[in-house]
Amino acid sequence: MAAKTVISFLAAVYALGASAQQTCKVTPDDAAWPSDEDWSALNATIDGVLIKTRPAASSCYAGNPFGSTQSCEDVEKGWGYSAYHASLPESIDSPIYANNSCLPPSESAAKGCEIGGSPQYVVNATTEEQVATAMGWASSRNIRIVIKGTGHDLNGRSSGAYSLSIWTHNFKQLEYHPEWRSPSDNRTETALTLGSGHNWGSASRGAAKFGKVVVGGVDETVGVGGHMQGGGHGPLSSTYGLAADQILQVRVVTTDGQILVANEAQNQDLLWAVRGGGAGQYGLVSEYVIKANPPPGNVVSSGIQVSAVGNDTASREAAWRGAAALLASVPDLMDATLTGTGMFSAGALPANSSETVRKVSASIGFFAYNTTAEKMASLLEPVRSRILAEVGNNSVSITLSEPSSQPDFMSFFESLNTSPSTAGAGMMTSRLLGRKELVETPVSAVSAYLQRLNVPQNPTGSALMVIGLQGGLGPRNVPEVMRGALNPMWRSTYIHLMSYGASADPNAAPQEALDGVAQWLEETKEPIWREWAPGAGSYMNEGNAFDSMFKEDFYGASYDRLVEIKRKYDPTESLFVLSGVGSDAWDYNLNTGKLCKSA
Repeated sequence: MAAKTVISFLAAVYALGASAQQTCKVTPDDAAWPSDEDWSALNATIDGVLIKTRPAASSCYAGNPFGSTQSCEDVEKGWGYSAYHASLPESIDSPIYANNSCLPPSESAAKGCEIGGSPQYVVNATTEEQVATAMGWASSRNIRIVIKGTGHDLNGRSSGAYSLSIWTHNFKQLEYHPEWRSPSDNRTETALTLGSGHNWGSASRGAAKFGKVVVGGVDETVGVGGHMQGGGHGPLSSTYGLAADQILQVRVVTTDGQILVANEAQNQDLLWAVRGGGAGQYGLVSEYVIKANPPPGNVVSSGIQVSAVGNDTASREAAWRGAAALLASVPDLMDATLTGTGMFSAGALPANSSETVRKVSASIGFFAYNTTAEKMASLLEPVRSRILAEVGNNSVSITLSEPSSQPDFMSFFESLNTSPSTAGAGMMTSRLLGRKELVETPVSAVSAYLQRLNVPQNPTGSALMVIGLQGGLGPRNVPEVMRGALNPMWRSTYIHLMSYGASADPNAAPQEALDGVAQWLEETKEPIWREWAPGAGSYMNEGNAFDSMFKEDFYGASYDRLVEIKRKYDPTESLFVLSGVGSDAWDYNLNTGKLCKSA
């Protein structure tokens, strides 16, 4: 569709009337909801790429009420995997945020199938002009707009009831620039142009063809857009900074139908916002220019595991002290260029058992680039000795794994993606932790915090903490010119610590189940973070979607400026996400599907 046609069409739409701000976004129950003829007219102006939502699992129900083209066998087979949801226009990894509206019968046959919390229509866009026309049309009619890349988002931000969804699946352009020139200061960068329909698997393999690496997620199925705009950590973050720190330029379609280029010379505020200020809030990013970095020469891996010898209280306490001592060693290890991931767990209580103490295990898998097995061992052996000195060896087992090596980064990346990524809601809370929380806080106090955090909502369920070593030198050394709205607390962070254990009631309606999770997290876990690490921040892509202090925790000092930027580029407030900028001005209820201004 030619640009002139787009402008003419939008002018006609706005002449029909972008009215004063409404109290609620429109729904099919409202007189203002577009007629079938109106939707057909929109479809004609965007080259026929408008899809009326057909939930995939509709084929599993009598009469296939919504005309799904997927066989029920394929739905049942693929439902548990992220790649399957990414291949469908309406589907998301965490369907509870779409009100569990049309689940396969094996998940919930009694609920049946309806559009429910899924978008009413999806634009299967292939051009920016189609996106511009559709977004301008929807916003002028007070229709909520959502953006889906892969649907991997753990907090349901890529779906919404009674919305028009823009699917970026087809934006797969990839181009290498040996010398991309900054329009502001004429400096050159080795860069990659990347369409927002890529996931980190295709982006990483694309960069590898040119002998480069990109800072992306560890999971190949994660879409580049939501991940990058929310900050974006991964195996290279502690070396080069977060994914948001790599953005040199973006192309953005705004809700009033403009197609903008944002870089250091124009629309600088919009560039700043998408560098870590959250996805799906300021416009649709169709294309990124990001840094393409030199690849590591090799990857050496090892690890430390601390396990309670028994289920008695003494072993449990010793294991938690060992875990705290392990965490206290991390900042120095990361300053010595180690990175990695880990897990602290206290397993579920055996069924029909009188046991009340969970066996504790703590482990971190370390890796480093451009090093040797001998160097890795020399760094980790003192950590083992430190833990032994803290807890002794009578109550815990401390294992230092033999270092192994891989020849290059892509071999390492592929080894992390040998099994299909599974789908499902995260239901976690998290914190960014630095030296103050890990080293300057006594081991005994850190041990106590870990124990208090590592409890499940279900008294007999399991509890888990995931440790990401994604801070350190990389985020700290990012040049000022590349820094954006990313929560500034990342610059002093070493560990991103996630605490799982919340469980949505499977017998409750999704809204009530999520309300129960929100209340439990707010009363049980968030107070502990605020005591241990006040003001330290949280990672919005892997955090508590219901955090009452989301402004401070997810955005920090960047929040107030982001409010102004959102008002500028989304004046109709067509884009809403949970814990998004300005989201506290709205109420979204899955029972009704309505998005309305707060009272």
